Amino acid sequence: MTRRRRSARRVSSWLRAAAAGLLAAVAAAAWLAVQAERKLAALALGGLGESFSSRVWSAPFELRAGRRAEARRLIERLDRLGYRRTTIAPGKGEYHWGPPELRVGLRGFKIPGAVQREGLFVLRRDDRGAWTLRDALDSPVAQALLEPELITELSGSKKVRRDPLAWEHIPRRLRDAVVAAEDKRFWTHHGLDPRAILRAVWANLRGRDLQGASTITQQLTKNLFLTPRRTMTRKLAEAALSLYLELRLDKRRILTLYLNHIYLGQDGSASVMGMRAAARHYFSKDTPDLTLAESAALAGIIRGPGLLSPFQDAAACRVRRDWVLRRMREDGLIGERELFAALEEPLTAARAAEEEDRHEHAYYVAEVVRRLLPRYGGDALYRNGLSIHTAMDPVLQAHAQRAARAGRHQTALVALDPRTGDVLALAGGRDFAESQFNRATQALRQPGSAFKPFVYAAALKIGLTPATLLRDLPKTYPGQGGGWSPANYDGVYHGTATMREALAHSLNAAALDLAARVGLQRVRELARACGIAGPLRDDLGLALGSSEVGLLELVAAYEPFAAEGRRAEPRLVTAVLDCEGAALEASAPQSSAVLDPAVASLTTSLLESVVKEGTARSLKTLGFTLPAAGKTGTTNDGRDAWFVGYTTALLAGVWVGDDRNRALKLTGAKDALPLWAAFMKEASADREGGDFILAEGVAEVAICPESGMPARAGCPRKLVELFISGTEPLRECALHRGGIMGWLGRLTRRAGSFSSSRNP
Repeated sequence: MTRRRRSARRVSSWLRAAAAGLLAAVAAAAWLAVQAERKLAALALGGLGESFSSRVWSAPFELRAGRRAEARRLIERLDRLGYRRTTIAPGKGEYHWGPPELRVGLRGFKIPGAVQREGLFVLRRDDRGAWTLRDALDSPVAQALLEPELITELSGSKKVRRDPLAWEHIPRRLRDAVVAAEDKRFWTHHGLDPRAILRAVWANLRGRDLQGASTITQQLTKNLFLTPRRTMTRKLAEAALSLYLELRLDKRRILTLYLNHIYLGQDGSASVMGMRAAARHYFSKDTPDLTLAESAALAGIIRGPGLLSPFQDAAACRVRRDWVLRRMREDGLIGERELFAALEEPLTAARAAEEEDRHEHAYYVAEVVRRLLPRYGGDALYRNGLSIHTAMDPVLQAHAQRAARAGRHQTALVALDPRTGDVLALAGGRDFAESQFNRATQALRQPGSAFKPFVYAAALKIGLTPATLLRDLPKTYPGQGGGWSPANYDGVYHGTATMREALAHSLNAAALDLAARVGLQRVRELARACGIAGPLRDDLGLALGSSEVGLLELVAAYEPFAAEGRRAEPRLVTAVLDCEGAALEASAPQSSAVLDPAVASLTTSLLESVVKEGTARSLKTLGFTLPAAGKTGTTNDGRDAWFVGYTTALLAGVWVGDDRNRALKLTGAKDALPLWAAFMKEASADREGGDFILAEGVAEVAICPESGMPARAGCPRKLVELFISGTEPLRECALHRGGIMGWLGRLTRRAGSFSSSRNP
């Protein structure tokens, strides 16, 4: 074979190999392009939709002129939100406390149903301990709002915390800092930096580990499409995809995606992904509020989040931050004055909430998720970057969980704003890590005497009065097994008792006499109107709380008593926004009248007697002295203990028991009331209630407590009782009018056994 023929064959072989290689490269490029397009399609909405964690927010907190609140609690709220304490005039996100004046630079926010402008606000305590509120121009202000607190982020099993960031929300100083630190020629190259590629090849030829190309486009390509393994194949794929991205997307889109996907550290088990999540994690700020120095610090962390975190090594973080600042100055991105000012700024990292605080919110958040899952599904809820706004007060939620944890048995606690139905706190058990079963919303138990207020309210509605006399005597009612003979808790009977006395001391026999007089149908109708939705028994056991209810259901049913006869549906979720801030749902508080205000006012007055002189009279010795109304409840053998009570500002209920429904000898007064008191003492630090105000149409009459009739001169005791106008007794006391008729009346009144014993 001639040399020329052999040469031709070699050329032909090379050409075939080159063609095969080209075809393989084209196929590989096509395959990569298809994969890239699939990913880009998933990243619809400009990269703001897929794979972003949803955020759960608390409600804003209202700073209202005239409200009594402890300074320590307001400062606690500011600290939780990441406001910095300063000794000089506060700027945005700062406060200065110089008693009696608190100066706050509010950040401002806008969510469905609430808007607050940013600016300086001054709170000053007056002689009564109430706050006045003024703005920076010293003009009086009726109210101001602290922004919602980020409670948690829902990211599914991967535990990724990523908060979508649109181009317009990226401050220029942050963009410039990242470009200066990671890719100074980002705006001019086409995805690949030849110098970086030559550096990587040279390192490989010298036997060193492959060096990563440093362009932002290549880093984004690796994060979106590839694995972190360092191989030559992956580097080639990275280069090809980077060129494709530069052809497919503009620079703004690439930088936005990069700033949303870059890994920036760990918060417990959750990965902090993207600049917005990092700004909140490290500085408790949104990105537009970052200073130049903070922006440089975040840009510096990219190189090594584990080593350069300000929480891990503040000194190393500051060194890297200063390097980024000087690099920005060299590139002409900042001036000399800006450089020196930023270098002098202290590196102050601030967590908005500790990991422990997030555990305090677990039952509330789990209930929110349980309610939203049927409407949105798991993918949207965990991956589409929703903003879920709730009615939670995070400070009250933390204290509710601590109170629940202090119980000797399983405990649940719920607190509501009785005017709006907003569920401010919800603790479904002692420890969410041990049991995720929510005893506040999923458990049904007998409420015992905590149900009695509905019987008494139904009686007031048909014209009976707090002075109406009830028979408190043992009685057997027809039933299976020889009849039913319910007893008073201590086995002692009073013969007769007024409605006020009977409810205050939880007399079972008197409550059954009242229910029989009112009629079970009326009791059920009133309980339904107040919000009891579950099955209600059709026998007298209903009056003693034998029908099972949930804690949230029962507490919310007390709303009409506390809110002048109006009831609002309990509300946990106030709004849901998509990743671009558009409202998917938003609900305003809505209430309807279900009781006459006079009936509600008298029921509250009866429940005040429970606290002042009845089964909950130990409340004062427990340290809670504000005006309160409420009712204890205890079931057979002490299996369940309850207390539901309220002030003019707050409604709360506690259940204590056992998941296996064992006989524990609990009582509402001994086991539930102390936990309620502990919670309410903390809750009242900035939600202090005042005196209950009587509704229109309620009259005061001096009566004889023995007869329940208007007192006359001969009555040994007199007290002022309340009546709905038109129901006041007209005839004077028949027991103390003298003569044989008065003697017979006194004899009748004293029939039965009298005792000062009280039922829990």
